[in-house]
Order: sequence, then structure tokens, then C-alpha cells
Amino acid sequence: MSSYTAYSSSDQIDPFDPADANLWRRAEYLGRYLFACDFLRPHNPEMVADVACGLGYGAAELSGVAARVLAVDGSLSQVQSAGRRFDLPNLQFLCKDIDEDGLTTEIEEESLDALISFETLEHLLNPGRAAEGFSRALKPGGYFICSVPNVLYESGDSSGLPRNRSHKQWFNYGSLSRLAQQNGMLVLYRLGQSWSKALFRREQQLFNAKRISLRLGGEPAMQRPEMIRWLSYVAAYPTVEDVDGSYSIIIVAQKK
Repeated sequence: MSSYTAYSSSDQIDPFDPADANLWRRAEYLGRYLFACDFLRPHNPEMVADVACGLGYGAAELSGVAARVLAVDGSLSQVQSAGRRFDLPNLQFLCKDIDEDGLTTEIEEESLDALISFETLEHLLNPGRAAEGFSRALKPGGYFICSVPNVLYESGDSSGLPRNRSHKQWFNYGSLSRLAQQNGMLVLYRLGQSWSKALFRREQQLFNAKRISLRLGGEPAMQRPEMIRWLSYVAAYPTVEDVDGSYSIIIVAQKK
């Protein structure tokens, strides 16, 4: 695993699951969606897609700012489970493997005001083809908001392959921005979540040194949904400060 092991050990995170002891990681996952919602809200998007929606909580967040949200994931069981959990009138779930098929068989070209895809491209054998499909689905002027793990915090095995076996690609900001630019999208912002990482590491150090006897995730009050949201905003909300200190690289790009 990377030096940031606790943040890269699992790709399916439910921020509101009290059984997950890593409160900081949960806050990061929710924080990205809170940022996407806040960014898009002033634009009053009509149609938004959440690609690789996973457990569906992020698509549910987006349904509060968009007239219609299409949540896409390659796992049929997750799509079905998320559909039952988030039965919202403007939220539709779709099972589709974007590593095998393009989006525009179900989504009309130039129909999306925004496409969100967090922690997705690193799992694909052909992220370039996926990015091309994302761009085709976006309207001119539409927004692409995505994140990928920063290669600075990834590690390889003895043969040089990603130690996280679900990862097929490594990205840095240069390779991610080129991918967007090659598909007709201009990167407007680069963001990170360095505060939550620094606080997580400081908490771990203090706990190991027996300076503190309880991690924040062990405090029952912090498991309440309103407290998860508070932590996501205060400590894990993406910012343009110290982006290289973040495990994830986050970009906002716009289709030309």
C-alpha cells in the first residue's frame, strides 16, 4: 500500500457508515461531492451524470442541485441497492461498464451540463476512451469534475505495477490535465484535500505516542450525519491550497 495506506485500502466508502472507523477518509469522499454541489448550484444544471457512482450517496447529493441526475456504475448489485436506498424522483440509476462501452448509447451527445467522476479513471484500462465519451456527452461549456489518486502517494510492487490491484493507471496533475485537454476540455481549477490528510496523520501520531486516548472516529457524537457533514466541510472540503499535499488530485474542467 502507499504511505497513505488508510486512505487507499478501499474504493467503496459510505461516509455515513458508523462501522467504518476511518472518519477522515469518509469525510474526504463526502467532501468532494459537497464541493461539486456547491460549484454547480449557481449554474442551475438541468442534467448531471455521476459516473462510477458507487453506493449512490453522491448522486443523491447532486439531485439537490440538478433537475435530473443520472448515476452510472458497473456493478449491478450496487446500482440496485443504491436505487432502493435513494428513491428520488429526479435520480435515475444505470448499470454500465464504462471500460467496455461508451456513455452516449444511453446519454445523448451534448446533453449534460456537468459530469462528475470521482476516483474512477485510475481503475480503467483505457481512460482516454472514457474521457472522450465524457466530453461527447457534455454540452459546450459543460463542466467535468473529477478526482484521481496522486501518484506521489501510490506505490508499486516488485514488478513496478500498482500495489492496489484495482488501479490500472497512475496519474499526476500533468497526465490528468493532458487527458482533459486532449478531449476538448480546459482545466479551470486544480484542488486538493490536504487538511484532512494532515489532521489524520497528526491524530495517528498523537494516538501512537499516547498523547491522546481517543481518535475522533471513536467519538459517538461524530457518527451523526450532521457531524459527518460538518467535518467534510471544515476539514475535507477541496481547496486550491497545498494541492500537492492531497492524496487525491481534483480538477474542474470545462468543455470548449
